Amino acid sequence: MASDAVTLITNDHRMMEQLFDRLRAADGDRQLLLDECAARLTAHSHAEEQQVYPQLPSPDDAHRGADEHHEAERLLHDLQRISPEGPDFEDKLEEFIAAVHHHVEHEETVLLPGLRDALTPERLNELGMAFEEVRIAELAVAGIRV
Repeated sequence: MASDAVTLITNDHRMMEQLFDRLRAADGDRQLLLDECAARLTAHSHAEEQQVYPQLPSPDDAHRGADEHHEAERLLHDLQRISPEGPDFEDKLEEFIAAVHHHVEHEETVLLPGLRDALTPERLNELGMAFEEVRIAELAVAGIRV
């Protein structure tokens, strides 16, 4: 099941986009979907910051990525505090999604290609296993089994 870090991170991004689609469509309990977003975002962020970002060629990229994670988490926590039926929910949801999309775009066009260029395939696989280990442990804390 293990794969390289770039593939695993990209797969996680697609999972979040599916959750965003469900939130936008009000497909299910929006509060539960937000809780799942929070658990998955936290697990993803912690795994990247602990295992992947230290391997990036530029420390500035690592700091920027972590800052973007923290901003997305702040926006999500703001969103979780309001009612999905409230007048501000849709705008706050779009603000959160836009922040995550901005981060994902930067990661997938700059950071991850740079990581792939800097590391051997073997090292990327090792990094992928380390990323998954942290991510799965974080998800388990939130009650999500992978």
